Amino acid sequence: MLQTIDTNLWTATQPLSMLGLQIGARMTIVRLGSGGLLVHAPIALTPELRAAIDSLGPVQAVIAPNAMHHLFLGPFLAAYPSARGYAAPGAIAKHPELQLESIPKNPDLLWAGDLDHFELEGAPKLGEVAFFHRASRTLILTDWVFYFKDSPNWLTGLYLRLTRALGKPTQTTVMKSLIKDRAAARASVERLLQWDFDRVVMSHRDILPSGGKEAVRAASTWLLSHGS
Repeated sequence: MLQTIDTNLWTATQPLSMLGLQIGARMTIVRLGSGGLLVHAPIALTPELRAAIDSLGPVQAVIAPNAMHHLFLGPFLAAYPSARGYAAPGAIAKHPELQLESIPKNPDLLWAGDLDHFELEGAPKLGEVAFFHRASRTLILTDWVFYFKDSPNWLTGLYLRLTRALGKPTQTTVMKSLIKDRAAARASVERLLQWDFDRVVMSHRDILPSGGKEAVRAASTWLLSHGS
């Protein structure tokens, strides 16, 4: 159920289909210096997945990093009542029944020793927060960039070929349509590229094990090369 990505870094995936497109869903888990766990973009908590998580340590934080990845936040917090729940503003608005904290502008003391983060601006309906795991040089994104190494089915492959998104990290046409302020989005990408990352973990499909900075820059060329 859990894939070891690096020291103190794991992921778990589950099937996810949108309009027939097989995009999958990925959750990332970081073991913090405290020994506790930070869960990023939670997926459905099956008994098997919970047992695997519990073998790693106590869950201290559960994070909905943008307005789209929030569906399993409630079940996770119910399963781990001592954990603190954090969410991007768009996700908080969708869960008035939960006691959630906004992801702080500066690194929370809970994870400041392990992770950096900031909000990727320019796409207000998404409101995604990017995370950087310094020890493993891993950038953790949600929907800002996708990577389909190959096609899981013919319909997904057709869409990826039509949008020239197959076989390389990319910002999809849907993601591009969410960007309403190019200048703000461009500034966010430039800030992102200041982090010393190599690997990129995304919430859908494949992980990019190396060459991440060059790939993110290439995926953002359309944005970086345009004026405001």
